[in-house]
This record gives sequence, structure tokens and C-alpha cells, in this order.
Amino acid sequence: MPYWLLRALTAALPRIPLRTLGAFAWAGGGVAWFWSRNLREVTTDHMRHVLGVSASRRELNARARDCVRSAIWYWIDLACMPALSPEQTFERLDSVDGLEALFEAYDEGHGVVLLSAHLGNPEVFATLLPRLGIPTAIFVEPLADPRVHALIEARRERAGAQMLTPNAAGMRAAITQVRCGGLLGGLADRDVLGTGTAHVFFGERARMPDGIMEIALRAGAPVLVGWVTRTTPGRYAATVERLVLPQPTGDRHHDVDDAEAVYLRALERAIARTPGQWFPLAPVWRGLQ
Repeated sequence: MPYWLLRALTAALPRIPLRTLGAFAWAGGGVAWFWSRNLREVTTDHMRHVLGVSASRRELNARARDCVRSAIWYWIDLACMPALSPEQTFERLDSVDGLEALFEAYDEGHGVVLLSAHLGNPEVFATLLPRLGIPTAIFVEPLADPRVHALIEARRERAGAQMLTPNAAGMRAAITQVRCGGLLGGLADRDVLGTGTAHVFFGERARMPDGIMEIALRAGAPVLVGWVTRTTPGRYAATVERLVLPQPTGDRHHDVDDAEAVYLRALERAIARTPGQWFPLAPVWRGLQ
């Protein structure tokens, strides 16, 4: 997204009624899907994996269009949420399940890893966790335009979370964050950097990032997953779940692979509940056999 457009949107969108934003996301997502061959191909392929061979072409297309609409909603959320107080953010949650599991894991004192995905509105965690008294650092995707990256990072950090870039310095900071008892979060449903490991995901191998999982296993930190999905425009349902990981064997690569498989099964279940809210717009499956 161009920097000037993002600046304009972050200034204007919080002032627009939710009903109007909802109409824009619905119509704009549909138009963008029809207009862009790349969006159609990517999102339809994603839904083919998620919905399976029994899904009709009509259902595939409908859910694929919803994915683009969810991506638009994500940018709307990114623009609007920093303007909300913690109380206003909580008021937008219709339900919160499993929050006690997060506090219990944090109280153990070994740090916490919270994995999420491009599903619904993951920005809720970046907004709320620091305000719940949990020191939070989050890996963020590096963007091509440094001005856009800096603007988005600044808006996220208003809530108090530290943003980490997935490079050598970011990895060191992430390890320190967990070893000091804080929370480390990140979206782990597509291989942004091209350094991921192949895992079975919805029946076909795809490269997935597993660096955060490796940090968790090395530190002995509990691993949780968290999803925030939309119930209606501007309202959400949040779920946090602690993963039960296999006992470590001492083989680092084997242990990371096994733990990552547990995460991916949890992710598959979450996406299957609301497939149209899963919004990565770059290919997840890249022809691995």
C-alpha cells in the first residue's frame, strides 16, 4: 500500500461509521477479487485446500471472495484499533475463551509463546496483551516500503508491545524476551522470509515458519495459540488455547517438527471454523510434493 494512502486511511477511517466501513469492505473485496486474477487464483487455491474436494465451485469462489474482504477488514482494524481504549476494545469482544490459560502459563515464569495467524483480527492481541500487564514482544512482517513499515509499527507500539523484525537482532531480542518471562507472539501461517520448513498443512506440504516454536522449546516456555474472529462488523470472539506438545526427545529438529505439527493441527481447526476469515494473499502452497 502506498505510504500517502496509508497515512490518509489511518486518519480518516476511525471517523467513519462501522456500517459504512462494512459496506466498503464487502463491496471492495468483491470488486478486487473479480478484478485481480492473482487474488482469485491465490484465494481460490487456499479455499480448495481448506474446504476439500467436496466443495462446489460456487462455495469455493464465495469463500475466496470473503478472504479478500477479510484482508480489507484487517487494514481497517489496523487503522482504527490504536484509537480505542482498552475498555473500548474489550467491549467489542462478544466472548473470550481460555484467557485463564494465558495467565496460568505466564505465572509459571518461563515466558510464554503465543502463536496466531492471518485469521480474523489478530491486532486485538497486540492491543490488549500489554494492557493486561503482560510484557509483550511481537514478530512483524518486514514491508518493502520502510516508511509504511515504520508507520504501522508505531501504531502497534502505542499499546505498549515491542515490535521485532525477524532478523538476527530480532531473534536475540525474542530469546531474551522469553527467558526474562515475557510473552513472544507472531503470526505463523505462511513462510514470509522463505526460510521455513516443509510441513503437512491441510493435506499437502507447505513451508511454514518454525523459528518461534524453536525459541519456545529451547526456553522451555509454554506454547499457546490465539484466534480473534469476527462475529459482526466491529465485533469479535477471542479464543486462547494451550497446546499439549510431545515430550522432547533430545533431537532438536525432530522435536521442533513434532511441536510444529501440533500447532498446524490447531491452526487447521481454527481456519475450518471460519474459512472466509483466513486472509493471506500470497501463495501458501508452492508445489511441494
